[in-house]
Order: sequence, then C-alpha cells, then structure tokens
Amino acid sequence: MNLHLPLLLLLLSPVIAHAQLTITDSARTIALPEVAVRGHVARSVTGTFHGSYIRGTRPLVPQQRCVVWLPAPDSGQTYTLASLVIPLHCRFTAGRLQVSLHQRGAGAEMLGPELLKQPFLFAPPDSIPKRRTQLRLDLRNQRIQLPAAGIYVVLESLPTVADEVFIRRDYIQRRKTKKDGSAVVQPYILTQRGTDTTTIWTPTDAFPKLRQSPAGYVSNTWMRWAPHLPYKREGLQTFRGKSVQAFDTVVMLELEPIE
Repeated sequence: MNLHLPLLLLLLSPVIAHAQLTITDSARTIALPEVAVRGHVARSVTGTFHGSYIRGTRPLVPQQRCVVWLPAPDSGQTYTLASLVIPLHCRFTAGRLQVSLHQRGAGAEMLGPELLKQPFLFAPPDSIPKRRTQLRLDLRNQRIQLPAAGIYVVLESLPTVADEVFIRRDYIQRRKTKKDGSAVVQPYILTQRGTDTTTIWTPTDAFPKLRQSPAGYVSNTWMRWAPHLPYKREGLQTFRGKSVQAFDTVVMLELEPIE
C-alpha cells in the first residue's frame, strides 16, 4: 500500500491545487462603488388651525396688533424654526403686514426679546402675487431654536408707505339699509403722507385680512386694538344674546427636530 501512495498523490495533485485556488478566490475582497445615503428629517407643525376656517375674516388695519402664541408640539424635544405660514383671505391692496417673532416676556410683559434679525415686511402689489392667498416665510437661514415656553407671532398692520401717518377710523353711511332697517356703513382708514395735508380715505377691506379658525372656549390669540390699549385675549363672547365661541387667527409654524 505504501508503494502506491506517491502515485496516488501525483494523480490527485491537480484536484487539490484547483480546490485551494477556488477557496482563495472566494475569500478575495471586492471594492464596490461608493453609494450616497441621504436621510430625511421628519418635520413637525404647531399652529392654530383647528380643522376648519370660519366665514368671517379679521381685517388688520394700522394701529392694530394681533399676537398668536404657539407652543412646542413635544416638550421633551428641541426644534429649530423651518418656516412660518400665514393664510390670508385674499390679496391685500393697501397697508403693509409686518411679522415678527418673540420670546415670552418677563413678569406681566407678554412679549419678550425679538428672535428675528429684522421683522418681515410685506407690501402690495409687487411682493404679493395676484393669486397668492398665503404668506410663507423661510426661517431656516435664521437658525432660531424654538424656546421651551413657545413662541409669539406678532402680526401688525402699517400704513402703505413709510411716511404715511394714521389719523383715525371713520365711517360713511350708504343709502341702502339692512333687512332690519339699520343703515349700512362703510368703514375707512384716514391717513396723510409726509407734509401733504390731503386726507387719504382707504376702505378697511383693502388692508390684510387674516383667516380664523374656531378655538372653543379659550384661544391662543390676543388683540391690541390701539397702541394705548392693553392686549386682550380672544375668548367666549356674547353677540345679539347668543354665545359665540372664541376664534384663533391662523398661523402655522414648521419645525425641524434637533437630534
């Protein structure tokens, strides 16, 4: 048997060599092309849209301010501000809409420090396309972190041009009357420009009209009807003997979570 062993090994040597080569090739490392993996950051939205709009709108005229408080959607998560959406009833043709963001104030003060580098200012007609019914503010380049106590969105109406001065509100009675016999009146905003003593009459309908959503008994919206008056929170009201629920001015804030 030992005499035949060298002959047997000689016959099997090609098979053994082939087997070793196959094993070595299968264990070889192969470099694959580079693959770019892109992740998607899920965004959250906090706002005052409660599922529906109401028919009535809120004209915002000079000397008036609307403040809306937006809380964080998750108190255990930190966010940066991505964008702010302000729905409008229609394209406005008079006035300028100024938008600013504030922290919560200290003590009795509702509004704290401003968060934007400078307020956003929208003026017709060039900055607002004809069919545009909402304003969208891109906030990503501001790199603002949502405060733990939430954020206050301040909407303020200014006169149409910088040197225009508010005088007062006034009403003109029309010839036609309502079904109950009461007179129909048209509200106007009276202003003057620069040193010109000519009074400009502008219908309140020409100024920005904010959209509203039913909030129930308590809303997150405050109004300041004149600079010398305090802020008043919108709440349950009585109109013509009937109880009317509170309404929120609709604003929506898009947030990006910080990992």
